Amino acid sequence: MYIQEKKRGPRNGAMILNVLHVAPGPLIVVLGVQTFLDPEDHMFFFPVIFLLGGALNLTDGVCLCRRCIREKKSRRAGWLLTAVGIFLLLISGLSALSIWR
Repeated sequence: MYIQEKKRGPRNGAMILNVLHVAPGPLIVVLGVQTFLDPEDHMFFFPVIFLLGGALNLTDGVCLCRRCIREKKSRRAGWLLTAVGIFLLLISGLSALSIWR
């Protein structure tokens, strides 16, 4: 008798994505407001904001690409989100180099 491995249901993945959005979302907003109010003193928040935004876009894009295998439009949107996430991670690295140098 073969034992089938249980696949994770879509609800587990959706819950993980929701937690991933809820946890850094308010942090991005608070850091953005503080940086907007006084950019000279809070300049070191820029790499953190870009890093969190890039991580969110990257995970959304990868999950969308995996979930929509046969739908071309959704897959393109996933690749676009992945590209934006990689771009934001690069911007995060460049801003960290320019600020902390």
